[in-house]
Formats: sequence, structure tokens, C-alpha cells
Amino acid sequence: MKPLHSKILLTEGDINYRENALWLRIENYVIDDANAVIPFSKKLAQTEKWTDAFTRDAIQEYKRFVYLCCIAENGASPSVVVDKVWHMHLLYTTEYWKNFCPNILHRELHHFPNIGGVTDHKKHHDWYLETLILYIQVFKQNPSEKFWRIPTALTPFLLPDKIAAPQQLFKASGTKIAPAAYYLTLVIPFIFTWLLFGGLPLLDLSALQYFVLFTPLLFITRKLVVMDEERHLKPVIRNLPLYNRYQLAYLSGGYNNAFLLLVNDLEENNWIKIRDTKKEFAKKYFSLIVDQTHAFEDQNFIQPEVLFQSMDRLYNKSKFSLSQLSLALSEYLHPIATVQTAPPERDAILYPVWIVLSALSICCFPAEEVNLFTGVLYGIFFLLWIISIVAWQTKDSDHTIMERALKKRKGALNDIKTLHQQAIILHRFNGVYNIPFFEKTANFFRDEGSCGAARPSCSCGC
Repeated sequence: MKPLHSKILLTEGDINYRENALWLRIENYVIDDANAVIPFSKKLAQTEKWTDAFTRDAIQEYKRFVYLCCIAENGASPSVVVDKVWHMHLLYTTEYWKNFCPNILHRELHHFPNIGGVTDHKKHHDWYLETLILYIQVFKQNPSEKFWRIPTALTPFLLPDKIAAPQQLFKASGTKIAPAAYYLTLVIPFIFTWLLFGGLPLLDLSALQYFVLFTPLLFITRKLVVMDEERHLKPVIRNLPLYNRYQLAYLSGGYNNAFLLLVNDLEENNWIKIRDTKKEFAKKYFSLIVDQTHAFEDQNFIQPEVLFQSMDRLYNKSKFSLSQLSLALSEYLHPIATVQTAPPERDAILYPVWIVLSALSICCFPAEEVNLFTGVLYGIFFLLWIISIVAWQTKDSDHTIMERALKKRKGALNDIKTLHQQAIILHRFNGVYNIPFFEKTANFFRDEGSCGAARPSCSCGC
């Protein structure tokens, strides 16, 4: 039975949830099993007849509820929607009790049903109200009516609509205040051209005026495109120093890259040894050479005891392949490596701006006779224009963006111990064949199936 309703007492670390290690683990926890035929979210959506979008948001609310459960002395009381997510999660008993609770929450989280009666109903009503007050206090926003029943007693605690409305406006348009304000920089080339040439006859520009005006506009628009691509990853980029090395490898190259890093670490710390009896590249096997006592004391790994227990699932510890190792370590690696990111949203303002500037560049094209000098200027401009269009239409993947962000913020790699680890995180699969270990074990770690890291004169299946 939960304790009686009491005042909410939180520490500063609880309220600043974005910097709280518990919240980061909960937020980055991937509830779907990548190997499942019907993953958790799909099963939940089918059972409750929810849309994929509603299911995704409901799971996010469930994560917030779980965080409140862990930080509040009284726990928390779920809404009907959140309770359905929780019930479904509890059905996945092995995942819930052997992974989620010990590895993510670092505690057990039990479900206490309502036993009925007037007294119990009042207690649950109080706990539910306390939960919603706590929700507002921690997450600095009102609970969504789609997922939470809002009782009348909560009204004094709700945030004013005038605060919430602008946030919703920018969220719907896919923009934020800072990116929207950045569009004002589009005016600068017009002002600069007008000051430089003493006028701005848009329909009668010279070649030089045209080049001075539209080239900066081209670069500014390209910058807007880059910002649009990266916007949904900004929270992750800000928190880079808080992630462990496997999460950084995941962000820059996906789950296979995190596994690549883990195998490197296992070899570097003498957990596994290569068995190379036939000297054939495709027939590499490994053996586990670390004992349990040493494993539990090893500070080079995250949760070494869990890692060793995962490797206990190997059928033959003296001879196993990378595929067998990958299967054995999946339950260990997924919780500590995978990072959840928000889906990308196209900037609603960017496309009309691009159309207007493109139309303007055509309408304002100079009518003067083309010579060698102006021809070179036009050539440079339209080459840049074509490159910009191609770059916009072929967006960078999240992993490419994160790889670029990591290279700019190498301070996030301060805790990375070896150059091999940095090479895998910063360069993904490119160049890992230069690491001696992967000269022997390559051809496994590529995103496309089980084909591996780049190696000279070696293709899939060699």
C-alpha cells in the first residue's frame, strides 16, 4: 500500500530533470525490441486501437510518470492512458523486472491496484492530484488533456494559457523563437547592397550588385536548411557530455557502431581472445577468458556484472562468433547504448522563403550583356545555387549530423580512454581497418546486414 497523501518535497536535482541521470536513463530507454516481429509500441497500438502518433506520445507520458514515481516520496498515480501503457509494459515481465527496473530505474517499481471503497477512492484521488501538481512543478508545463484527466481542483496550479500558447504555436510550426528570429538576417544583404551602391534597383541590377545581393542570401538560406535538419537533435547535442561512450557511438553510427565499440573494449580489456587457427578471415572465433571475480571488479565497463551475466548466455564460451556475441549482449547493450531522439520536423517558414528568394533571383537577373567577368560571376553563383538545392533535397542522416557535432564538441570525449574508442565514435566504420584488432575481425559491423567495417581488398562475404 502506498503511503498517505503528503506535501511534495523535491530536491533541486529532481526538479532540474534534464540534468538528472535518472531522467536521462528513462528518456533514452528504448521500449521496443529491435528484433521483435511485433514491437511493444505496435502491440500497444493494436491492443488499444491507438494511432502510432498517439502511442508514441503516450509512451513519453508513461516515461514522465515513471520519473515522478521515482522522485516523489509517495510515488505517483497514473492516468487511464498511462496506466494502459504501464499494464502492457508489465506483461513483458523479463524486460520489465530484469532490465527496466534494475538497469534504468535502479529500483523496483510495483503496481498497486485500487482495492475499492470510499476511503481508497479518496486516497487515490489525492495521489492523482498530487501527481499532476508534481508534473507541473517538474516538467514546467500543464499535463495534456489527451493523456491526463484534469480535475477541477488542479485549476489553481495550472500554468497560464498566455505562457503555454506561444510554446504550442512554435511547436506546431516546427520552429522556435531563435530560429524564427534568424530569418531577420535575410534583410542584411539588401541593406548592405543598398548602402554599398547607394540604391537597390531590384529590377535593374548590375551583375556585381546581383552577385553581392544574392550570394549572401544563398549562404544564409543554406544555414537555415542546416538548422532545420539539426533542430530536433539540439537537446541531444546539448547533453553530449552526459552520455556514456556507447551512447556516443550509437549517436554517430547506430546500434552496430555501439556494438563495434563494445567488442573493441572487450578485446582491449582482455575479456575475449581471438581464436585464429585456420588463418581464414571469415572464420574468426572468440573465446571468453575473463573470470567472474575479475569481471565484477572491472571498472572499465558499465555494469560489468550485468555484462558478464549477459555473456553467460553464450552456448560455448570457448568458441563463439561475433553474431553469437551480438545476440548474447543485445539485452545488455540496448539499455546503455540506445538514445531516443525526437523525429525531424520540417520548418514551415523555410520552404516559402526558399521559393520567394528563388523567384526573386530569377526576376532580378541582370539584363546587361554578358562578358568574361560577369560570366564567371554568374557561373559561380549558379553552381552554388545548384549545390544548395541538391544539399537541401538530400538531407543528412541523424547519425551524420551527430558525428559532425561530436567532432565539433570533442570535450564530450574527455572520458574516452583510448584512441581506438575515439576513432570508432568519431569516424564510425570509416578507417577502423587501420586498428590492428579490426584488421582481423572486420566484415561484420556495417549497417546493411552483417557485412563489416571497411577493409582494403575485402568485400561482403570474403
